[in-house]
Amino acid sequence: MRHRLLVVLLLMTGILVIAPGTACACSCALLEPAEQVKGAAAVFTGTVVAARRVEGDPLGPPPPVVYTFRADQIYKGKASAEFEVATNADSAACGYNFVTGSRYLVFAAAGQSGLLTADPGVALNTSLCAGNLLVSPGDAALRAGDDLPSGESLAAELVTALGTATPPPATPPSTAVATPAPDASGSGGQPIPIWIYAGVAVTGAGLTFTGWRFSRRRGRNRRLPD
Repeated sequence: MRHRLLVVLLLMTGILVIAPGTACACSCALLEPAEQVKGAAAVFTGTVVAARRVEGDPLGPPPPVVYTFRADQIYKGKASAEFEVATNADSAACGYNFVTGSRYLVFAAAGQSGLLTADPGVALNTSLCAGNLLVSPGDAALRAGDDLPSGESLAAELVTALGTATPPPATPPSTAVATPAPDASGSGGQPIPIWIYAGVAVTGAGLTFTGWRFSRRRGRNRRLPD
């Protein structure tokens, strides 16, 4: 009897351990490339330049991660030089693990996602089921047959579904106006009028002549007898 009770307890423990993992496992429906593009609010290729963890309940599931991408080609959505996209930190919760410094084709949805455990504070989110793809470094538009880091080639069906790419907007040039450095004259680079030079020369000559006459008078006074 005791042995039977022990077996039942072990089975119940196994069910409690396995059930959470099974419930959290991510299951994705297979979508055609055209469906992936249609379901996304933004589709672009870009390089991950930053990642930050969203604040959440320390006793709850891992909070989402927000990745910042420097875009190089935009296939759908608003043209932007950078995109912030949120995803779950755990792949079991359908989170996509982007790697900083790598380039991806990203399919991002807009609005609230029922998958995210906390509000990421950004407009776009993605998941393991969205169709994101690691692509080779560069900034050119994707072409059918391009080599992928996985060793496969980019499918023509996907490239056709993406359509024509648009480069992101260029960073506007600086409009700051440089201030010329003042020259040795202290005039801020402006030429000094000629009459100032003339006035300085005349004043200097007058002072020199006055000093010379004064010194001669003193010399004469010293030679006079008492």
